[in-house]
Amino acid sequence: MKITHRKSSLIVCLVLFFVISGCGLKANPISIKSITDYRLIVKDMQAIMSDDAVILKWNFHDTYGKINYINIEKSEVGSAGNECKDCPRIFERISQMQIKGIMLDNKVPRALSYNDKKVIKGKIYNYRLILCDDEGVCQEASAAEINYK
Repeated sequence: MKITHRKSSLIVCLVLFFVISGCGLKANPISIKSITDYRLIVKDMQAIMSDDAVILKWNFHDTYGKINYINIEKSEVGSAGNECKDCPRIFERISQMQIKGIMLDNKVPRALSYNDKKVIKGKIYNYRLILCDDEGVCQEASAAEINYK
């Protein structure tokens, strides 16, 4: 009886040890240098109407040269008078701009642009820029909306 009591108390102690040591909130590690706020890199994003396209323009200033590429995404909100402002947006990637190697002088802000020719008159579109760094960390940087008349 003494031996079974010791075995059971030993098992209970081992189980408690593993339960206690395994508790706690754990997450994937994120390197400190990838926690930069990318909204500061893109300034003055605009969506401008032209005859056959929507022209996106923005100023890009990546001081430290961290950004590898920019994903440009679009979502259709609806048509004028029939838009759903509170509906969740479903964005699809319409382009990807490679930045590494193109932007040689990171100290100087650059004016970048993109032409979206897949638009229909009378529709309202949302655009957003997703900046991705060398480590694969991507963050939304800026957004714009346009009623393409």
